[in-house]
Amino acid sequence: MGLNWAEHTVEIAAPIGTCFKAITDYETFPSWQSAVVDTEVLDWDQRGRGKRVRLVVDAKVRKVDYTLDYRYEEPDRIEWDFVEGNGINAADGHYLFEDLGGDRTRATYKFGLEVGIPLPGPVARRAHKSTLKASVEDLKREAERRAAHSAKAAKGNRPSEREVKLAEKAGIKDPRRPPTAPARDDAAEYVPVDDSSSVAALPVDLVGRAASLGRRAAEEGARTARDVTEGAAGAGLGAARRAVDAGIGVAGAVRRRAARTLRGSDQTDQYPR
Repeated sequence: MGLNWAEHTVEIAAPIGTCFKAITDYETFPSWQSAVVDTEVLDWDQRGRGKRVRLVVDAKVRKVDYTLDYRYEEPDRIEWDFVEGNGINAADGHYLFEDLGGDRTRATYKFGLEVGIPLPGPVARRAHKSTLKASVEDLKREAERRAAHSAKAAKGNRPSEREVKLAEKAGIKDPRRPPTAPARDDAAEYVPVDDSSSVAALPVDLVGRAASLGRRAAEEGARTARDVTEGAAGAGLGAARRAVDAGIGVAGAVRRRAARTLRGSDQTDQYPR
């Protein structure tokens, strides 16, 4: 009977590497390849890519399953050898990717299939072409979805102009660049966030600066309080000393006056009027 061949080509708005990774991500096929019911990776190559893979496919007329051994020329070409199948007697083909530049890729899927069930030739050919075309169109959607997701994630890691202005108001000239090294006396208090951080790390940066200022303010307050306390203690001691001196002075004056009084009394007794 021989192989029934079909081929389909599309242009995909995604980098060639993204297309290659999508079409070799066999375990995810059931979630985005409309004709694939189930997959199982039976063996892996040294680079962690599927080497032997079993696929269960809804081929329009009935479900079939087959096992293929894959070979790779990453990221340009994928080929396979037929191992065994249920409803499939033989399969051959390849996937080709061509880098068009500007994150665009041309993908060509060529697949030869010999069914093992009795079907009229035209029916088998239409079913095969329809299934193959749907597979390539599914790849286009999935690769473009992955590319858009990656672009969105990359954009999300870059600060907006508004965030840059807010950062400048907070004293950070440009959060997209690493800040200059802090002064020597601040080195142990504040470690700046490097360029790998996005504006998502900006609050941490601001908190670090605020904490540094707060610690310095607390230390200044503690030194002031200590100085005031020491001054108060010194003032109190001086006052106490002055009080003692005053007391001694008063006591001396009283003693001297008492002595004078006593001497005057003795003189009166000796010479009565």
